[in-house]
Amino acid sequence: MKKLLLLSICLLLVSSVALADHIGVYSDPTGSSCYLGAAGQFNPNATVIHKFTTGATGSRFKVTFPAGTAFFGFNSPYVLIGVLNSDLSFGYGQCLAGSIVLGSILAIYGAGQGQVEKADSQPNILYTNCVFAELLATGGAFTVGQAGYCTEYSTPVESSTWGSVKALYR
Repeated sequence: MKKLLLLSICLLLVSSVALADHIGVYSDPTGSSCYLGAAGQFNPNATVIHKFTTGATGSRFKVTFPAGTAFFGFNSPYVLIGVLNSDLSFGYGQCLAGSIVLGSILAIYGAGQGQVEKADSQPNILYTNCVFAELLATGGAFTVGQAGYCTEYSTPVESSTWGSVKALYR
């Protein structure tokens, strides 16, 4: 019975990691691709999305752009404090869940990779849940002018064998 209880607790811990909040930059509001297209072109469609949230009222992060990017502005329906490329805080105005489109970036992008990162004055990428606790979120990479890998942590698992799992409880 003790082993079953311990196994249940471990599964609950793993399932909470699978639902970790993720903030990324995508080519459109659906969040289907992190490839923003060819370099050197004006792109008003790059969208910042807060994904996989079970409930959030705000977030704080920054976006680093590829070298040679001319950043013009960020359009958002939410309350903003700060600047997108150094330290930006969002106030959503209510508790929202699922995928939250935070806004669109107006820029002419240089070729390379960009990243959602921690704000300049913070140790981590943060979001505020519906009871106003600040929690950690992951940040995703995006690419311009080259195919890349979207870093989205929706299924954080490692391959293992049943024997190695059983060995943890001996």
